Amino acid sequence: MAIEESPQEALLAALAQMRVHDASPVIEPGMPMFVVYDGPEITPLITHAEVGVAANKLTIAEHTGTHVDAPFHFDPNGETMEQVAGDALLLLPYKKFDLSSLDPQPGQLLSEEDLREAAARGHFVLAAGDIAIIEMGWDRHWPSGEGDHTKSFWGLNMPGLDESACSYLTEAGVAAVASDTAACDNAVVDGEIGEAHGHSHWFLPRGILIVEGLQGLANVPATGLFVALPLKLKGGTGSPLRVLLLYSDA
Repeated sequence: MAIEESPQEALLAALAQMRVHDASPVIEPGMPMFVVYDGPEITPLITHAEVGVAANKLTIAEHTGTHVDAPFHFDPNGETMEQVAGDALLLLPYKKFDLSSLDPQPGQLLSEEDLREAAARGHFVLAAGDIAIIEMGWDRHWPSGEGDHTKSFWGLNMPGLDESACSYLTEAGVAAVASDTAACDNAVVDGEIGEAHGHSHWFLPRGILIVEGLQGLANVPATGLFVALPLKLKGGTGSPLRVLLLYSDA
């Protein structure tokens, strides 16, 4: 008599066949940051040479590296980070809108039409509960090597989304909107911050989370699974994340 496979076993077997892309940068001193935030500090508390054990003190803004914005970030009545469900970004389908071929520039706002054309190129239909990933190709501006990158081009400049694009994603019923820029829908030129229709009206006040600072999106297909867990921060306006994108080669 054959033993029936449990749902948990079937899920684990399916996940084992998928490839994994780590879409988050290393958190380190001097890393690029959005214009209003200071970079992280990592200070040794004790060392192997001193006591045979090593431990560091971490001083970090909530919106560092790849991170999620809680609704409270822009909405005083919205959920803070410890109130956001732990599985809000766990194993949800993602749909990637590849806008990199448009070569978006700092301050440029991409539209609903741009997103619809990207969906057609990606051969997918956005559905309720999806995470919409916006690929601007902006990680090409992420600096490499050592140095002080706190005033880098990446954090001071970026394209964004216009109100029609934000409305389109919201009306589709997405669970979250993610991007490879530091501010998702918000366009910035030389540190001058523009309108943030998604942050202020369409996304956060409606409980739609925002994830920013993804990397390597050119290495993943248009559809797959999104995996991330935020920290349970009391009163948190956001949380650093390690985002994994799971996909199949088939």
